[in-house]
Amino acid sequence: MPTANSLTILVVDDQQSMRGLARQCLSRLGVQSVALAATGQSALEMMAERKFDLVISDLNMPGLSGVELARKIKSHPVFARIPVFLATSDAYRDEAEDETVDHFVAKPFSVADMRNAIETHLGQLT
Repeated sequence: MPTANSLTILVVDDQQSMRGLARQCLSRLGVQSVALAATGQSALEMMAERKFDLVISDLNMPGLSGVELARKIKSHPVFARIPVFLATSDAYRDEAEDETVDHFVAKPFSVADMRNAIETHLGQLT
């Protein structure tokens, strides 16, 4: 069982407001270490320099989409074990379903939705 304050999570979204909302939601769960990236490419660069327990990405972004980012992460020998969640509206759920995506989180997500998704993949938060 991980403690929320021990997790390091990377949030990837091209909209600053959504990055802030995700950080606030994770903070309410007790997650203190949240890194933010505006593009899939910058997320990969951050991952090369820092270890993350989880990546939460928007689906529709310029450059690498969330699915393309998930595929790059899952094909990487070091990053492959990191769970990747895609966050988007229910209208795009079909596009978010890919074998490389570990979990879909509907926007706007709640603290309870995020807790459930994290606990499904990392174990109950304490």
